[in-house]
Amino acid sequence: MKRKTWLGISRRERDTLLDALASLRRSDPNRSRDIDLLTAKLVYNPPHPEITVGVHGGQVQWTLGNPFPIRVCDYDGDREELPDVDERGQCCRIWFEPPSKPQST
Repeated sequence: MKRKTWLGISRRERDTLLDALASLRRSDPNRSRDIDLLTAKLVYNPPHPEITVGVHGGQVQWTLGNPFPIRVCDYDGDREELPDVDERGQCCRIWFEPPSKPQST
């Protein structure tokens, strides 16, 4: 099962991993195929997901490109109309936008 996972690493960490993979490839040629696949992921995949949130009239209408569920907190409304509380203790309405389905090309 292929499943994409976003891993946030700095350019320096990425370069360190690429150097380590190159060294490992030289010392263990039997694993060269797996090492090459991982190297290609580090070199060619975007460094972070490109998430777009569509807002109209101050309200989130849609999301695109999210590889994981996004928690949306809406603070617009009277205290009695806001059934949830965020991590800062603020009243709000919370819902989750599901992950985007991959776009077929």
